[in-house]
Amino acid sequence: MVVMDILKLTTEELRAIDPQEIKATEQEVRKKLAEMRMDVYTAAATNVGQIRGLKKTLARLKTVQNEKNRQAAKA
Repeated sequence: MVVMDILKLTTEELRAIDPQEIKATEQEVRKKLAEMRMDVYTAAATNVGQIRGLKKTLARLKTVQNEKNRQAAKA
C-alpha cells in the first residue's frame, strides 16, 4: 500500500479488512511515521502535514482493531 492510499482509508474500508492485514498496515504506518519524523529532525522536510495524517490513520487502525477484538471476545 502506498502512503497516499493509507492516508485516504476510511473507517468503513478498514472494517472490511481482515485483522492480519490491519496489523500489517499498522506496522507499515508506524515505519513510515518514524521515517518522516527522522526526516523532520535531520533535514528540511517537504510535507510535514503527512505526519498528522499518518497519526490519524494509525488511530483509525487501532480503533478498528480494538472493535474487532471486542467482537471476538463477545463471541
